[in-house]
Amino acid sequence: MAYQLRLTSIATLAVLLFANSSSETGVELARTVPATSVDGSAPAQSRNSNRRASAPAAASVNVTVDVLSDRHPISPYVYGGSYPQDAATITDSGLTVVRWGGDATSRYNWQTFTYNAAADWYFEDFAYSEIGDSDSVKYIQDVKAAGSNPLMTMVMLPWVAKTSGWSFSVSKYGPQCGADPYNSDAGDGVMPNCQTDITGNDPTDADVELKDSPQNGDPPGTVYRDQWAPALAAAFGSAPHFYDMDNEIDIWGSTHRDVHPIPSAYDEMRDTYLAEAGALKGWDPNAIRFGPVSCCWWFYWNGANNNDKGAHAGVDFLPWWLNEVYWQDQVAGTRSVDVFDIHAYPDGPDTSGYTQAQKQALSLRIYRDYWDPKYVSESGTINQQWATFIQPKKRIPFRIPRMRAILNMIYPGTPISITEWSAAFAGESDYSTALADADAYGILGRERTYLASRWVAPVPTNPNYQALKLYRNYDGQHDAFATTSVSATNDGNPDFFSSYGALNSAGTTLTLMVINKRPQASVQTQFTVNGFTPTQVTTYTLSPKSPTKIVASSPKAWTSSMKFAPYTATLLVVTGSMPATPSADWDLNPDTTMVPARGTTVLQPKIVSGSGTVTLGTPQSDSGITLLVTQPNVTPTQDGSITVTAGTAPGFYQFTVPSTDNTGVVETQSGWIVVGNPPATFTKTGDHQKGQPGGQLNLSVTLNPGKSGGSAAGGTVLFTSNKGTLSNRIVDTDSNGNAAVVLTLPANPGTVHVTAEGQFGLGHPVATFTETVE
Repeated sequence: MAYQLRLTSIATLAVLLFANSSSETGVELARTVPATSVDGSAPAQSRNSNRRASAPAAASVNVTVDVLSDRHPISPYVYGGSYPQDAATITDSGLTVVRWGGDATSRYNWQTFTYNAAADWYFEDFAYSEIGDSDSVKYIQDVKAAGSNPLMTMVMLPWVAKTSGWSFSVSKYGPQCGADPYNSDAGDGVMPNCQTDITGNDPTDADVELKDSPQNGDPPGTVYRDQWAPALAAAFGSAPHFYDMDNEIDIWGSTHRDVHPIPSAYDEMRDTYLAEAGALKGWDPNAIRFGPVSCCWWFYWNGANNNDKGAHAGVDFLPWWLNEVYWQDQVAGTRSVDVFDIHAYPDGPDTSGYTQAQKQALSLRIYRDYWDPKYVSESGTINQQWATFIQPKKRIPFRIPRMRAILNMIYPGTPISITEWSAAFAGESDYSTALADADAYGILGRERTYLASRWVAPVPTNPNYQALKLYRNYDGQHDAFATTSVSATNDGNPDFFSSYGALNSAGTTLTLMVINKRPQASVQTQFTVNGFTPTQVTTYTLSPKSPTKIVASSPKAWTSSMKFAPYTATLLVVTGSMPATPSADWDLNPDTTMVPARGTTVLQPKIVSGSGTVTLGTPQSDSGITLLVTQPNVTPTQDGSITVTAGTAPGFYQFTVPSTDNTGVVETQSGWIVVGNPPATFTKTGDHQKGQPGGQLNLSVTLNPGKSGGSAAGGTVLFTSNKGTLSNRIVDTDSNGNAAVVLTLPANPGTVHVTAEGQFGLGHPVATFTETVE
């Protein structure tokens, strides 16, 4: 994303006409009978709705809160942002991460404190500044002093800005399609026909070289990563050493075409990442590396070079990249990606013909893109046939669970981050953006995102600043949304209503976020609470009547029936107690993963807190998958086991697993299985051979793509042997789909087992060889 806000087709802001709230807080509490518990055996509702298609707006909504269902920690790092107004707003808003990122940081020079604006502004060099800091080291120190965690960007391009300059001088390269209105010599690098890019420009017009370390003959002004990274590491100190490995490397060839004129390619994005991520770990052993920092939906699945996917067995880019990094790490015996990072702007339709009210409504439903398995995208970028031929239900984003499923399938144990997001279709200052942001924060926590950073951080004069404070500083005393996510489902239409829940560590305070997205209608809401006995509630409301201030109610006795005013986000802070506390909390490990049609995978439920034991019950699931508990006993030293078998139909399938701990407390966890195409297969050659000690055997596999959606040429195969040595561990298939290795047998007689693994994006075909040393 650009250092300055990226231009959009958003129309001029219009004034909203809101219906009057029924009270200043926006909430009416009715005197009703206290809520009763939910039957623990009842089928679980889905996240934010009952997973049916959108229904007409209802006058009432039922919210079911179960503090013993879908319990998991909310990462403290999901409430981040880029370019906050100043250090004081970092502290006041409660931002937990402040990102030094975007296009500008891809060309930041840590010695001159300058950046090149690239295609965002005529490829010119400017002085860098964020929260008033131009020095990256001082920035880290100031963000920490403000109470937050800095996320830095490690430059991977080989060029950074000079003190001043521009890449396409009109006087040097001739007339151009456009030029900086404030600097007529700084052109846009496009010929006067406004179609053809200027090529062959001299990168040193605006940039100096960036290298890993000094070398003889380096040009004057060259700067070095091995000097910058230790300075950053020292500034981080005891804080997490967060690094984005550059920014949107998949579109370098357009954003930074003055120094990277060729479209980014699959192999380059793998090799550059592995080289620089490995080097960074040497310079800063505590580095937490985020990659590949992908820009957007199309480039999740495709390279900028349109021929690249076909040259790599038709495998979608992000699964391919992750698979390559994972296997390289397996071979090297070390990890090179610590957090899998994407940018996730929910894709919307062309809004050039929309009214302001239509843009507002779009903002309030668009985050269904993140989680809803029934939400067909309204964007032509997603709702089309060309982006991917492998992913199931490709017109439905299901963005976070889909990505987590891919991640857990390929590189288990790697968390996901979203370091750019927003959906301000009606404008940053429009009130609808505040409600949409409140929705997004709830989703990011519930959907197990590790870190998230809004582009850009809210400013205090906009209503969405208060949406962040509802989660991070709702009372001005830095009290916040609780830290353990719990189930808070509802039967409303997700276009118009959302609910999120969290419990504090002591089990004495339940926080509920309720968002009524209807601009004119109040919603009568009935709460049912399981596992927690509410006694008192205080509400904190953001409403059109007070769009830049959170209004608190006085504490009141809990009631299960409340009315929420139109267009409000309300945080309910509910005090009470848990009749019974679990002796142990557990996780499905993983809760979401991907498996090919007719394939199997194994979940390994584990204790994540507490010292108790858990016995797993009988799972329930959507038709299309089956789950079988093969080890029901889960202890702090022994994981459970659940075998998942996929049916024949690709799609998204939800499941729920109940449990009972050693004190009799019933807890449930739910998750998703993403079922893909049928897997590719291998035909093997060279199985069951015999040879002398030290002799050599030829082994090969032929990739048969079948109905996987891929192709035979350019696939990657990982070979592993329990004895002896292999000529190569990772081999690409040739034009006929063949991948061959030479096995050198060990010195002692015996049996040698060799495994050939195909890419996870093709269903992870496996072939095994058994060879004999005579």
